[in-house]
Amino acid sequence: MTAMNNQIPKTLIIGIVVTVLVLAIIYIFTSLPKGGQGTEGMLPVVQPSVYEGTDKCASCHKRVSPDIVNQYASSSMAHAGVKCVDCHVVDKSNPDGKEHEGFFITNSPTPLKCQRCHPSETDQFELSRHSGPSWMALSGLDDFTPDQQKRVVRIPEVNRDAAGIVTATRNSLFDIESPSVTKMACQSCHAIGKPNADGSIGNCNKCHLRHEFSLEQVRKPEVCGQCHLGPDHPQEEIYTESAHGVMYHTQGDKWNWAQKRGRLTTADMPAPTCATCHMSGFGTQGTTHDVGQRLSKFLFAAMTTDRPNALQGREAMISICMNCHTRPFVENEYTKADSVTSYVTAKVKEASVIMNGLVKDGIIPATPFATQISFDAFDLWHFYGRTAKFGAYMQGPDYTQWHGIYPLLGELTKVKEEAAELRAKHKGHGKL
Repeated sequence: MTAMNNQIPKTLIIGIVVTVLVLAIIYIFTSLPKGGQGTEGMLPVVQPSVYEGTDKCASCHKRVSPDIVNQYASSSMAHAGVKCVDCHVVDKSNPDGKEHEGFFITNSPTPLKCQRCHPSETDQFELSRHSGPSWMALSGLDDFTPDQQKRVVRIPEVNRDAAGIVTATRNSLFDIESPSVTKMACQSCHAIGKPNADGSIGNCNKCHLRHEFSLEQVRKPEVCGQCHLGPDHPQEEIYTESAHGVMYHTQGDKWNWAQKRGRLTTADMPAPTCATCHMSGFGTQGTTHDVGQRLSKFLFAAMTTDRPNALQGREAMISICMNCHTRPFVENEYTKADSVTSYVTAKVKEASVIMNGLVKDGIIPATPFATQISFDAFDLWHFYGRTAKFGAYMQGPDYTQWHGIYPLLGELTKVKEEAAELRAKHKGHGKL
């Protein structure tokens, strides 16, 4: 009986110790970040109630637009002590400003405000494809002041056969459709490069959606997919088809989206997103807001040529790829994609010769989109040619083939047949 009494405490002690150890192990493992996610770079959420007490604007907007306050309270900017007035209050000479509750504010802060804290990013952005060229693609240079024009013409994308081919130019759609359509269509995306009345160019909010300004958000392809989708630039769809996209959609919930800028590795993101390749600090490449810095060809143009920084751009992109792939593999992929691009360019040139001949001979007017053949020629390069090229470089075979090359060849055949009919009619009955 005495021996049994001595054993009971030992059993209880062992049981308690084992239970505590098991609970500790369970706590440790359930508390660890998933899939390599580190806590470094993750910000503690500023509770809205705490934030409201430090900002006069938030105290009022808690009642009229509470979601904005909640979003901003969780942002890195709120955590850094940035107040609403720091971004929204402008000088009274600002043409976009207005009186509001004792302040002179703008509803939409421009890069002129952003550059106070982010000078490198805004400078890089202004020299990028996302800046002035985006708005020029919509309506030309008319909306830019002389000073803004001087800054815009430095950008490589300007005047690089961007408009297309004769009678099938993209800017002309703006005049045909009128602002009543364009404001809810093309302008929605191309406003990322709209000139502002304060002298700045562009809109950072197109990517950095307010008011969270989430690093995770801008690193995900859905942000780019707001604009880079559809028949003329289906990058989001191509990415989804690619192996990179499959990895993102099946494993992305485990990635470390909160890693600090410049510190991303394959441990954080085992496959790239749009931002990884074109903007992120990754491997030997530093962060950039010039989305053309790592590109080597003008794929958006009707007839593709090399960019001025082609060699540097390609080497920069190859260095990104080599975080996962060998150099021979990457160079072989580039060789195959370059071949597709050369093929497409040759076919577009063929169509261009046909269209130039029709205009030169007075068979069709030079006015854009005045005849059906002009629409068909536009579809040929703007939809199918560009899609084939994008698909080739982004590993989207279905878009290279069935959304690209195949309809391009069909459209080229149509242009040839229509041109022959127009010439026959012109010869028999005179100028159309």
